[in-house]
Amino acid sequence: MAKLNASESKILDEIAGWKAENPSFLNRATDFVSKPISWLTDKLTPEDVKGSVSGITEKVIEKLQDVSQWTVNPEDVLSATREFEIQATSISALKKASIHDLDHVAQTFIDSNTRMATISGVGTGLVGWPGLIADLPALFSFSVRTIYQIGLCYGFDLVGETEAPADRAFEMAYMMRIFKVATSSDKVQKQRALAELKDFEAGRYSDSYPEIMGDFTTKQLSKNATSFVSRIIIKEIVERTITKKAVGLVPGLGAVFSGGFNYVYLKDVGEAAFMLYRERFLLDKKGRTKTIRVEIE
Repeated sequence: MAKLNASESKILDEIAGWKAENPSFLNRATDFVSKPISWLTDKLTPEDVKGSVSGITEKVIEKLQDVSQWTVNPEDVLSATREFEIQATSISALKKASIHDLDHVAQTFIDSNTRMATISGVGTGLVGWPGLIADLPALFSFSVRTIYQIGLCYGFDLVGETEAPADRAFEMAYMMRIFKVATSSDKVQKQRALAELKDFEAGRYSDSYPEIMGDFTTKQLSKNATSFVSRIIIKEIVERTITKKAVGLVPGLGAVFSGGFNYVYLKDVGEAAFMLYRERFLLDKKGRTKTIRVEIE
């Protein structure tokens, strides 16, 4: 437990301001545009493609279940931190580093994933519906990869050797809730997603957490954790993203829209992860107050 300095307290104020803001222009604009043309995309969509679209959620879940496929190596994160003169031998040791230095590292991963997702979107946007079907799982993989890498930058490891199974399940579910915040279409959705994340995180510091998570881990762990914890969240995000990204299939938009959509989408995901992991980093440094649940008769 440590007292935050003035610059760290200022960061918390900036994060609070971001939380109160509307979602990005892209999220609001594509939501606005997609509503009046949803009937058009429905008419243009072949029946066999509709069947494929309905199965995207399962494809995404299957792709995200195995974290080894995210191509995230904690050693790459540690190597990146050394370029900013951060001397840490483990991910957990990064929690003792300066947040200002860690911010620079996190931004490099946001920029890298954004570039790759943009290139992917341009390529798949050239071939219509089949491209959309192919691009969505890739877009989600880039998104989750970004969130995971940013979490690592601030010392939060999903699959570290020292992590208990319950902690791994918590980190996975935490990541999915960040994803939900990032893809909110309006301020109400964003506030609800933030409240859900806050309640979920607060539960970890309650007396009931060990019991709840202990029971959970006996049922579902490891590769299946994503599916068990996050199926509803992933389904909601997939449906929301399909509606917005389908705008690019209207004649005249295509690859340019798809590439631009992916660019801003990853920027939004990166910003949400950047803000929320920084907040968690500083609150942990400041010291958490454990919540004690009291039964009222």
